[in-house]
Amino acid sequence: MWISELTLTRWRNHEQTQVNFQPGVTLFVGPNGQGKTNLLEAMRYLATLGSHRVTGSAALIGDNHPAATIFATLRHEARDVSVGLTVKRQGSSEATVSGNKAKVSEVPRWVSAVLFAPEDVSIIRGEPGFRRAFVDELVISTSPSMAAVYQDFERVLKQRNSLLKSLRSSGGRADLSTLEVWNSNFVALAADIAQARMSHLSSIMPMVNDNYGHLAGGHSVSASYLPKGYALGEASPSRADIARLIDEALCQHRSEELDRGLSLIGPQRDDVELLIAGKPARSHASQGETWSLALALRLATAAWLRQERPSGDPIIMLDDVFAELDAQRRARLVEIIRDYQQIVITSAVEEDVPSELTGQIFDVSQGVVSPR
Repeated sequence: MWISELTLTRWRNHEQTQVNFQPGVTLFVGPNGQGKTNLLEAMRYLATLGSHRVTGSAALIGDNHPAATIFATLRHEARDVSVGLTVKRQGSSEATVSGNKAKVSEVPRWVSAVLFAPEDVSIIRGEPGFRRAFVDELVISTSPSMAAVYQDFERVLKQRNSLLKSLRSSGGRADLSTLEVWNSNFVALAADIAQARMSHLSSIMPMVNDNYGHLAGGHSVSASYLPKGYALGEASPSRADIARLIDEALCQHRSEELDRGLSLIGPQRDDVELLIAGKPARSHASQGETWSLALALRLATAAWLRQERPSGDPIIMLDDVFAELDAQRRARLVEIIRDYQQIVITSAVEEDVPSELTGQIFDVSQGVVSPR
């Protein structure tokens, strides 16, 4: 699968941008702050329904505009599929597939992409939310139907938190029966997400370990899923067991949740522990080890998508990554990705991009994209 056309309307600083792609390598060149990353962010948004830089939609929409639109044409073997997303400041997003109105959660079914970015070091060293975001992107990318589950969970979590705040203000005199109803929905969706996270993480870790060894050599890497508020009795618990554990944890922490007016149990608070040679990478990894592990996670995601998705190769996107890598890691990264069907690169300095990755070049300046 590859993208043949991308049109952005009022997306960040792109008032109206259209880019026609060819398979192979595409390079966007320009100083920082001109809109290169915004192009990759839009492509990633189609694949994951999220940004790697911000939460919420307001920052994605151009100043003084109510909405922004991403439209793309994708080549699936001999078939062209068009997808569109309209992101609004107020109200729900809207989507189209091949010109027909569709659920927003349908769009990732048609778009497969992996983004490598400097922000990836936060997966290793940052707060739990960065690791949750990585695993959730993995889940949605390889199992697009899970996008609807995540959307339902966010809705239920918001409603449950609102109810907990209301119960807190009642001073304990309110009827808790409504909470039980929301708990049932919450547990079902939370168990689906937790099981999907554990399953997908387990699937890619052998490839992560191989890629890390190729990039950095030596030590092995591993990962453990760390749920908040309950302990997993085994490495691969069933969905029913996970649901039971979450339900029990909600009962055990009910008083605390009512006191704080907030959901304290669930996938929105879980974490993933990444280990290098048995030691936590977050606290023990060097700069080189951090970059190697971050790259290994993305490379494993790409390989897993290539293996599992019927569309074949994902689009490989590199956002000014080569500026962060030494010569050895640059060469090894190129060696691993060079045979993917489409590679899209941004760089402030053209010379930072290895000569092996040649193709069409566009200049980007103040949200305007110009072909060379």
